[in-house]
Amino acid sequence: MNNIDIFTILPVLIIGFVVLIGLLIILRRIFVNVGPREIAIKERRYLGRRMPPGRVVATEGEVGIQADVLKPGLHFLNPFTERLFGRPVPLIEIGADEMGIVEAVDGEPNIPGRIFAPDRAQNAHNNFQDPIAFIKQGGVKGIQLRTLPPGLWPIHPYLFRVSVAKATVIPQGKVGIVTAADGAPLDAGRLLGKAIKDHLSYQNAELFVSSGGQRGPQVDILTPGTYRILTQSMPLGWWHRNETRSFLRSRLFDATVIDENQIGLVEALDGAPLNPGDYVAESIPGHDNFQDGHEFIDSRGQRGPQKDILLPGTYYINPLLFKVIPETAKEVKPGEVAVIVSNTGKDPSDEVRREMAAKVRTRMEREEKEQAAHSAAHLDQAAAEEIKEELMTGDPADRRLDEGAHEAYVVPEGYRGIQETVVGPGRYYVNTLAITPIVIPTTNQTVEWTSGEVVNTFNPFEVISKDGFTMQLEVRVVFRVKPEDAPFMVAKIGGIDRLIQNVMHPLIDSIFRNQASESSAMAYLQNRHEEQERAEARVRAHLLKYHVDVVNVLICHIHLPEELMKTQTEKILAEQRQNMFNAQREAEEKRIQLGEDQVTGRQSTRLDGRNRGRRDRRQAR
Repeated sequence: MNNIDIFTILPVLIIGFVVLIGLLIILRRIFVNVGPREIAIKERRYLGRRMPPGRVVATEGEVGIQADVLKPGLHFLNPFTERLFGRPVPLIEIGADEMGIVEAVDGEPNIPGRIFAPDRAQNAHNNFQDPIAFIKQGGVKGIQLRTLPPGLWPIHPYLFRVSVAKATVIPQGKVGIVTAADGAPLDAGRLLGKAIKDHLSYQNAELFVSSGGQRGPQVDILTPGTYRILTQSMPLGWWHRNETRSFLRSRLFDATVIDENQIGLVEALDGAPLNPGDYVAESIPGHDNFQDGHEFIDSRGQRGPQKDILLPGTYYINPLLFKVIPETAKEVKPGEVAVIVSNTGKDPSDEVRREMAAKVRTRMEREEKEQAAHSAAHLDQAAAEEIKEELMTGDPADRRLDEGAHEAYVVPEGYRGIQETVVGPGRYYVNTLAITPIVIPTTNQTVEWTSGEVVNTFNPFEVISKDGFTMQLEVRVVFRVKPEDAPFMVAKIGGIDRLIQNVMHPLIDSIFRNQASESSAMAYLQNRHEEQERAEARVRAHLLKYHVDVVNVLICHIHLPEELMKTQTEKILAEQRQNMFNAQREAEEKRIQLGEDQVTGRQSTRLDGRNRGRRDRRQAR
């Protein structure tokens, strides 16, 4: 009976099992359960419109892989027309320091010449979570300019390929320079792409491109921070964590650091052309120490050396737009002044030049009168007149200098040229591209013509006297440049070194040679003080033309030739012997005369005694 029961029930069990399996299969085709971190794609196989040619995913009512995504939860499928296409896939996860780069494999064709797809659908597709809206709103096929921020995203895996890339991190002390691979062409003659407003440091690539962003190196920079910019493009496959071609390429450069006691000279490599005749570009407000290249370009900043400088500090500057040259700050020490030569300002008119030349002539006339009074006080009238006549009939080059041809380049403040006002001691952060400081010592300076090794030394003068002997003179000249005279001295000769080498040395050499040729060697030696006074008067008068004040001129040593010294020594010895002989002869004559006087005195005494005896005898009688 048990056997009968088993065979009776077995068909029922088999039929029930088959029915159960069929129901499970039918339920699985009808109901799809998508996990909480998954999505699924369905396919319509029958009873629908055909997709247009070239399309990859089907929209409502079309046969093919459906654009609609089955998000987490239980979903019903029409078992006669639809089925699950493949297995559910995990949601795309974008980390906090990552970004998702999307490539659409379906949509409208891209604009000819463009590499990356514009986001025509804008926010309608809700960060690519609504594929139907992407297709319907004119989404463009290709690598998208819009990226995915951090989060979990139910992205259609067959419509969109997503590449997860690290966000761009600019560390402290660095600056990021961006190069765009897509956009409008650069303007003619420009090196950098023009600045675009509100692109959020290139994180809104669509706005950058749609607003006329240009391909190539960009004027705007990335300062330290984290940025989700499209620096990588889509690789093969639908979801990979590797990198390929980029829309924006970021390169790291060191921030510009100006150390203490330094300045930064800036040269703009792009911008409006420099005005003809200008050495440096005029200041442009608002560029924030050249850190805002956008403002610099928009304000018509000029390329070339800039008038503004960078003081000590750290600056985030675009090195493709600005070249920064560190330079030591200028220091004027006590006992010095700085003459400023300005390369900026108004060009001095002929009237300004004439006024400055007239001012110089007035000063020169006053100083010449003072010099004449000094010569009259220290020299006899003939010597003073001789020097005056010599200066009046000097060579034509000196006369041109006297006429103030060079001093006309000294200008008042605000004009281009040598500034009339000097700068006193201190440390200055100045733009040496705009101005050139020439430091002039105002304390007493010494120049020596000697065999000793000291600063500002030349070999002793070799001069020939009137009687043909060669003398060697060691001379010391002490001079100074008054602060108010420094600009005019610089205008006429340049600086102290050029003054000494090109003016003082040949001038004083000539003066001592001429004076030596007017006197015999021994007379020159004997009249050393007078010769020194005459030389000082001449040097003082000549250097007055260069706005140099002579303190004194000293003849330190006169070396006569050996043969002259030997002859002179023999002459002196002969004179001394003659004087000794004369003295001895005079002494002998005095001795003889003294003896004779003594004999005469004795005889006179005896005679006087006899006479007194006679008188006494007569009186006694």
